[in-house]
Amino acid sequence: VKQKSPDPWTKVEEKYPARSRVNGRVVSLTDYGAFVELEPGVEGLVHVSEMSWTHEVRHPSKVVSVGDTIEAQVLHVDQHSRKISLGMKQTAPNPWDIIEDKYPEGTEIEGKVKSVTDFGAFVGLDEGVDGLIHISDMSWTKHIKHPSELFKKGQSVKAVILKIDKEKERLSLG
Repeated sequence: VKQKSPDPWTKVEEKYPARSRVNGRVVSLTDYGAFVELEPGVEGLVHVSEMSWTHEVRHPSKVVSVGDTIEAQVLHVDQHSRKISLGMKQTAPNPWDIIEDKYPEGTEIEGKVKSVTDFGAFVGLDEGVDGLIHISDMSWTKHIKHPSELFKKGQSVKAVILKIDKEKERLSLG
């Protein structure tokens, strides 16, 4: 039967050009990504690094399940080795592209404390971007021994955008 039907990979580069949007069904998960069936006989891989702009995905099962229909963008097609690289995060704007416009340096923001470490408190903004209030930026007048003196997880806080480093995806708050 296989020999009687045309090879679906012969026109893959034409049918799925780079940067095009596709829908497919998640058929399997590995530690490094999700395999997505675009049509019978043609699967692509969404690597874990291509699943979210703002969250480090340690396993694809945190984002998708087998059987899910997902939208993705074609990143690269290698017809010869029969591999298609897909990205899910590319279907949404990168929040780091809009953060500088939405929150110029000096802007006061409100967010929730996501975590407290020895060196500062991480505050979540509504875009899924986290900013750091470094211990040295917590008080002008008081010596802070540990950020937990001022902050606890889940607490709502107001802070000021001190610096945005888009390339390193870092947001400094004070």
